[in-house]
Formats: sequence, C-alpha cells, structure tokens
Amino acid sequence: MEVNCKFSQSDDKCEKSEQYPFRELIGALNYLSTGTRPDITNSIAKLSQFLNSSNEECWKATKRVLRYLKRTIEYGLVFKKTGKSLQGYSDSDWGGCLLDRRSYSGYVFMLGGGCISWKSQKQKCVATSTCEAEYVSLSSAMKEAVYLNSLLTEIGLSKFAQLTLHVDNQGAMCLANDPMFHSRSKHIDIRHHFIRGILKDNKSIELSYLPTDSMLADILTKALPRVKHYKCMSGLGITC
Repeated sequence: MEVNCKFSQSDDKCEKSEQYPFRELIGALNYLSTGTRPDITNSIAKLSQFLNSSNEECWKATKRVLRYLKRTIEYGLVFKKTGKSLQGYSDSDWGGCLLDRRSYSGYVFMLGGGCISWKSQKQKCVATSTCEAEYVSLSSAMKEAVYLNSLLTEIGLSKFAQLTLHVDNQGAMCLANDPMFHSRSKHIDIRHHFIRGILKDNKSIELSYLPTDSMLADILTKALPRVKHYKCMSGLGITC
C-alpha cells in the first residue's frame, strides 16, 4: 500500500462502485493473507472496513495489492532449522485510522526461521498515547504467546516454548512490569492488565526491548517504504 495513504468514508457511494467485485476480491486476499502472505495483512485489514462503503479509491488500492502480488508471486514462507526458541514481536501504529482515530495492532511469532502466527487489527479503543497503544497491542500479542507456549509444551517441544516477546516501546514494557496503578494508566481497560499476571506467573515468557528499526511487526501496522518493507519480509522468512 502507498505510504501515508489515507482513505475517506462517504455515505454517497461511487456510481460505479456496484460494478467492482470489491467484497469478493477482499475475501480472496484475506484468505491469502491469513495463510502464507503476512506482508499484505495490514493492507487487507484496512481495506476490509470499507466492504459496505467502497469507492473508486478503495478499488484502486486493492488493484495495487494485486499488482504487488503479481510482482512477488514467487515469494512464500520458507522454514529452516535454526535451533532458536519461539520469538514474538509486537507493535502498533498510534492513531493510524483517521476515520475514528483508533490505532492498529500487529504481532508476529517466529519459529524455524519463519513466522507461524501473525495478526493485524484495529484496536477497539482510542489510545491517548503511544505507550497506551503499544500496551494494548502487547495485550493481544500476550494472549497468542500464552497459547503458543502452551501448545509447544503440550506436544513435547518445551525446548522451543521458551518465548521472548519483543517490544519497541520502553514505556509499555515498564507498564507491563509495574504492579502499581498510576493516574496516567487508570483509564486503561482491566482486561489489558492481565499481562502483569502472565509475566509474574509464567517464567517461560519474557519481554525484551527492540529498536524500532529492527521491529519485524512494523509491516503489520502501517505501509512502509520499499526498502523497509522488503527488509521486514526477509526477517519474517518470506523469500523467493
């Protein structure tokens, strides 16, 4: 998707919007993004909110995704033996949606040199700061982390179940490790604070700070420049 691309929503549909197979195409691309192509997941998540109010602008953005897929048709997830345990990455784009000012959350988990679980989703609440947006995203990633940690342990791969969840916001990390409630965080929904209990009780899951330039989940929160986009793809194990 084009960098800094902003969509507008209008009650008046484009005259030709009914002629576009927009819903069918988004459904097909969504199947692809959840299966083997996490690099288009954020683009599809953003376009999916216009299923009932699509216009020519949305249609052009969708065709751009198709042209990108045609150019990278040989790319796919490649797994290899690395010996590394499960690695997770969590990120957010604060106020990324101009329609309702909500942020986008993104997380990805790596095993065997490739990503095995990923998600890009608009948050259900309006974050008042970057720290809060990252904290809400971390909450979603932690749920998946607990599941994957339990799954690997159950099938006898406890060696790889030791999980490190990387975050690029030190404020969110401090908030997750701090058992105290403060005036700046008292409005955050209680369901997000379960992170603290997980970090306290489950010693096989830990948080780690990672600079933004090395954050692989960045591709799941916003459109990136070409160089950064392909760098994230390579890091996720999407190669040709």
